[in-house]
Amino acid sequence: MSARIILVRHGRSGHVHTGWIDAAGFQRWRDGYDAAGLAPGEIPPPALRVLAMQAGAVVSSDLPRARASAELLVPGAEITTSPLLRELDLPVLPLGNARVPLAAWALAIGLRKAYGALRAEAPPAATQRQAGEAAAWLIELAAQRGSVLAVTHGWIREVLARALADRGWRRVHASGRYAHWSAWTLTDGRPSGS
Repeated sequence: MSARIILVRHGRSGHVHTGWIDAAGFQRWRDGYDAAGLAPGEIPPPALRVLAMQAGAVVSSDLPRARASAELLVPGAEITTSPLLRELDLPVLPLGNARVPLAAWALAIGLRKAYGALRAEAPPAATQRQAGEAAAWLIELAAQRGSVLAVTHGWIREVLARALADRGWRRVHASGRYAHWSAWTLTDGRPSGS
């Protein structure tokens, strides 16, 4: 069986926000979101727990919601955490001091990312470096352990999957696309011996 890397988005965050926010409020929301663990009662899908139990290694971002997600997937197992799997900084948005609901900030971020993709803009150098280092680390782990399940975040997972594709890995399965607990499985598509 070829080596596998399974990229999993963490479960739902325990951070709750209501009301309208401006740019400073959005940054405070982001800080709170990053500091929070999982929502009470959060449970991973049984099929994902089976995948995690079968993995040769389970690793996660060092942010609390990712660590807690990994611990739910493989209770009591050794989990290595790394800032390489940490979520990327969100793009700067032109909303300035406008006070809008959090959903409007999410929509603006999504539209900014889509616009960049349409223009074929390369991710910032720091983003490419993080994704490249994370890809190299996961590939090395998969070579040693056969398979690795990495609990990470929405945007870094997307950029990391591209970095793995650039290194000859191909996506063979994706569940839930971008949902919490969704999993993308990649295998080494390079010919043996390369």
